[in-house]
Amino acid sequence: MSNLPVKTVIQSTLTLLEEAYFGPPDPPETWFSDDEADSGILGIIARVSADQASRSVDGTGARGSTIAANVEHLRWSLANANGALQGAPYRTDWHTSWDLIQSDPAAWDELRAGLRKEFDTLCSLLKTQQDLPGAYLNGVLALVPHAAFHLGLIRQMLERVYALEKKP
Repeated sequence: MSNLPVKTVIQSTLTLLEEAYFGPPDPPETWFSDDEADSGILGIIARVSADQASRSVDGTGARGSTIAANVEHLRWSLANANGALQGAPYRTDWHTSWDLIQSDPAAWDELRAGLRKEFDTLCSLLKTQQDLPGAYLNGVLALVPHAAFHLGLIRQMLERVYALEKKP
C-alpha cells in the first residue's frame, strides 16, 4: 500500500472547502453543492441582511437558531484550526462558538469579513504544510463535512427566514 502525498490530500481538501465556502469553480465542477456561482456559504451570506441573519428560525432565540450564530460558529472553528496549525493549543470549548445569536448591520458585516479572513488564512496555511500529523490531518479533513453541513443548514434556515417574513 502506498502513502498518499500530503500535498495531494491538502489540494483535494482545499478544492472541497472552496466549493463549500464559495461554490463551484467556473466552469462548474461540483462535488456536493449547486452548480451556481456564489452558492457557497460566503456567497449566500453576502445576500443576507443583519435582520435576516439574527432571526430565530424556531422562534426560541436559542443558541444555533440563527444564521448569525452558525456563521460565528464557522468563523470560530476556522480560527481554532488556524491557531492549531500555527502552534496554539487546540480549543475544545466549542460551546463558546455558539454565544452569538443576533447581529446588528455593522457587526454582521464584520462577522462575514471575519469568516472570509479565517477561510483565507486557513487556505494559506494549508498550502504551506509539508506534513500533517494524525490529529491535524483529521481536524483539517473534518472541516469539509463540517462546512458542507452548515452550508445546507444555512440554506434551510434562510428558506425558513423567507417564509417567516411572508407571514403577516
